[in-house]
Amino acid sequence: MPAVASIEELKAVDEQLKAIKGQHPEVYTDFVELFRKNRKIGYKNICKMMLGEATPEKLKGIE
Repeated sequence: MPAVASIEELKAVDEQLKAIKGQHPEVYTDFVELFRKNRKIGYKNICKMMLGEATPEKLKGIE
């Protein structure tokens, strides 16, 4: 399924990711592993928790 974002937006994010990987390779690798190990959780849910927009309880509708 093709991405909704434009090719320019995708290339810009790709460059940002490469810059972060270059500046902080160990941390970048840690995040890659976090995403790999938790694919079933969903990237959107992980990002919401990273951004402080949700908690596990909020995502489950407990809170």
